[in-house]
Amino acid sequence: MKKIIFINPPTPELGVMVIRDLDRSGRKTREKTIWPQTNLAYLAAVMKDKGFSVDLMDCIADEIHWSELGGNFEEIIDKKKPDYILFNAISSTISNDMRVASIAKKVGAKSIAVGSHVTALPKESIEKFKDLDFVIEGEAEETLSELVDVVEKGGDLSLVKGIAYRKESGEAIANEKRPLIKDLDSLPIPLHELMPIEKYNLPFIGSKFTFVTASRGCPFRCMFCRSPIAWNRIFRQRSNDSILAELRYLKKLGIKNILFHSDTFTVNKKEIIELCKRMVNENLGIRWMCNSRVDTVDFETLEWMKRAGCEMVMFGLESGSQKVLDNARKDITIEKIRESVNNAARAGIKVWGYFIIGLPGENKGTVDETIKLAKELPLTLANFAVASPYPGTDFFKLVTEEGWLTSSNWEDFDQNYSAIVDYPDFSSEEIVNSMKRAYKEFYLRPKAVWNMLKGIRSFHDVKVLTDVAWTHLKWILFYKKSAKPAK
Repeated sequence: MKKIIFINPPTPELGVMVIRDLDRSGRKTREKTIWPQTNLAYLAAVMKDKGFSVDLMDCIADEIHWSELGGNFEEIIDKKKPDYILFNAISSTISNDMRVASIAKKVGAKSIAVGSHVTALPKESIEKFKDLDFVIEGEAEETLSELVDVVEKGGDLSLVKGIAYRKESGEAIANEKRPLIKDLDSLPIPLHELMPIEKYNLPFIGSKFTFVTASRGCPFRCMFCRSPIAWNRIFRQRSNDSILAELRYLKKLGIKNILFHSDTFTVNKKEIIELCKRMVNENLGIRWMCNSRVDTVDFETLEWMKRAGCEMVMFGLESGSQKVLDNARKDITIEKIRESVNNAARAGIKVWGYFIIGLPGENKGTVDETIKLAKELPLTLANFAVASPYPGTDFFKLVTEEGWLTSSNWEDFDQNYSAIVDYPDFSSEEIVNSMKRAYKEFYLRPKAVWNMLKGIRSFHDVKVLTDVAWTHLKWILFYKKSAKPAK
C-alpha cells in the first residue's frame, strides 16, 4: 500500500510558533496560537478513500524540530519511508518549509507543496527550490487525487490541471488552473483524529479544539487579503446537513470546542440562522468562534449565534479611519463597525477585533483614529498587525508599482513582525512603532484587563493569557528588525 504523509513543517527556530494554512497568509504568532491543520486532514481523508496509507505530522503542535535544533524530524521521515510528502509552505518561512522537499528527495519520496505562497508563485517556486517536485495551486483535493494517479501510472503531467512541476529537461511548467469544486458536500469529513487535537488552543475557546470549514471563499474585495488567491472571490457554502454531520462526528471524538474556519462565516444570514437553530435543537453542546464582517451580521443573527454556543466573533475591522478603509477597498463604514460590535456585545458574544496598521493612506493621524476606535469599542481582545503585501494580492501589485516595497526577501513578509512598505510620508519604522503603540495603549488600561479577566473560564485561559501577555511585552520592549532593501 502506498503511503502519503501530510506535514506542517517544523518551526525555523526554537520558541517560535508558526501559523500555516492553505489560503491564509501564514505568520509567526505572538498569540501562541496553535493552528489546527484541517486542510491537511481534508486531503488525508481524500487519499484514504483512494486506498492510501495516510499519516499527518503537525510539527508545530507536537514540537518536532530539525536535527540541528535538537529534534528528530529527519529521523522520523526516514523511518516512515513515505512514497509522497505533501506540506504547507508560507511566505515568511518559505526557505525553512522547503527543507521538507530536500528531505523527501533523500528518502525517495515525491514532494508536493501547497499554500497561498506557492499558489501565487507556482512556476517560480519550482525554479527556485530544485528539490521540490510539485506545487498544487489553490484547492488541492481533486488535484492531489489526479496527480497521484498520473504519477503512479506514468501518465502525462501536462494534462493535470492545477499543478506546477519540472520537466525532464529541467524546465519549470505551470499548467492550466483547475476549476473550483462546485459541491463542497462531495468532500469527505476531514480526519480530525489524525491531528494532535489536545495540543491546539485559542484564547477563550480552550484546548482540544479544531476547525470546521463551513464555507470556502469570500465575495468581498479587500486589497490586502490572500483568500482570493485560493478561492478567486467565489463563495461556496456547505449544506447545514453536511456541517451538522461533522459536528456530530466531532462530538463522538470528544471535541466540543471549534472555530468555524471560513473567511466570512456569516455571508448567508438565512443559512446561518437555520444552522444555529438546528444546533440548539440537537443540544450539541458545542462552544465555538467564527470570523465575520460587520456588514454581514445583524442583532437577530448574533442572538441565534449566542444561543447556539458562540463564545466569540472575530471581526476584521482593519482601521478607525474611513479614508484608509476606502483605500483598502474594505467596503464598510465606521458607523457599521460600531453598530455590529455593540450588537455582538449586547447579544453576549465576546469580540476579537482585528486591525491592520500601514494600509495605503496610513499616517500618524489615521493610526490615532484606529487606536481611539479600538479603545471605545467593547472588545475583549484586539489584534494589531502590520500591513504586509503578500504576493498575489492587489496590495502587492500596488506597492510594487509605486516603489514602496522595501524588501525582496519573502521571510520579511510577516504581518506580526516586519513592516516592508515605506510610504513617502509614513515609513516602515513608523508602521512598526505604531503597531507597538497600539498594543500598549489598548491593553495597558484597567478596562481592557477587566474585559479579559471576565472571559476567563479555566486555568488554561489563565496560562494562555499570561504567556501571551509576556510574549507581547518582550516584543514591544526588545524586538527590532530591519527589512533588507529591495533589489
